[in-house]
Amino acid sequence: MRMKNKEVNFEKVILTTLATAGILTVALLAPNVIQILNPFLKSKKYNKSYYIKEKIKKLEEKGLLKINEQDNYGVTLTEKGKRKLEYYKITEKKKEKWDGKWRVVIFDVWENTRRKRDTLRLEIKKYGFIQLQQSVWIYPYECGEFIELLKTDLSFGKNIRYMIVEKLDQDYNLKKYFRLLSYIY
Repeated sequence: MRMKNKEVNFEKVILTTLATAGILTVALLAPNVIQILNPFLKSKKYNKSYYIKEKIKKLEEKGLLKINEQDNYGVTLTEKGKRKLEYYKITEKKKEKWDGKWRVVIFDVWENTRRKRDTLRLEIKKYGFIQLQQSVWIYPYECGEFIELLKTDLSFGKNIRYMIVEKLDQDYNLKKYFRLLSYIY
């Protein structure tokens, strides 16, 4: 079977392997990850073990895992790494059948936190939301966990509001955009 060019999220694979196995040493973690990623690393012309160890170092630099040199280079997930893994799980959840309700996110974020506001916009857009108006975004499926995760990670709290709307006038174009026209009652 021939593999198509799939983008592999090495960060996610390493974090998931570590979360599943618990504490591992770099020497043990690298072979486990290499085994999982081997089909995707075949075209690489470098030492696979070295490549994975470099990825692990970069994850440590990002604060997603911790390498303990006193513990035979034991590798553990940090709290930030656990949150990142939770983010991956939440954003990959399958969309269920539409329940006829709209999920609306509104936010009012000050100019002095522009970078966090831009991150918020980028994340909700990546998740599948579309902009309804300035600082008003809409999505048809359940996403409360995702919004709570964003509120926590970005420390926005009350500046982000999440609503579930049962009736929305002039929603034909939204239903068309999200391919929900078969749900019209």
